[in-house]
Amino acid sequence: MSKKMKANDIINIAKQEYSFKKILVTASTGQEFEVQIQEKLNDTKVSELVVSLIERGEYCDKNNIEFNVIQNIYLMLIKYFTDIKFNTYDTFEKTYSNEIAMMNALVDLGILTQITKQFNQESLTKIQNMFKEYENQLKPLVNDEVKNMLKADEI
Repeated sequence: MSKKMKANDIINIAKQEYSFKKILVTASTGQEFEVQIQEKLNDTKVSELVVSLIERGEYCDKNNIEFNVIQNIYLMLIKYFTDIKFNTYDTFEKTYSNEIAMMNALVDLGILTQITKQFNQESLTKIQNMFKEYENQLKPLVNDEVKNMLKADEI
């Protein structure tokens, strides 16, 4: 039998559907870390992630700050869907620099792959689809990155 829809019921169902789970990751040094991840990604956060990525890319472009789209997608994924806390500073440049250093460390220590493997594949497909929707806004960022890579190859 169906139930009459109530706001609290809907909110509670969403909380259960998109809850965080605890995982254990091991750095290449052998050190273990506990991380909370939201295994199944909800549409509202995915939309926020894409908008954030576009805004961040535009800011970097306007201020001549190097912007790696792929690296920033992973950064946003970690920021939005884990409990890993990033340091914040008075300026965007310093915060951004610290975030990139953190992402590089996650990659170098073999932690990033362990985290991303835990995300629901269907949810990651949602992100890909969302990027397709926002393709026009992302094209200038990707094109600029490709141009910069080609310039670097010429040097």
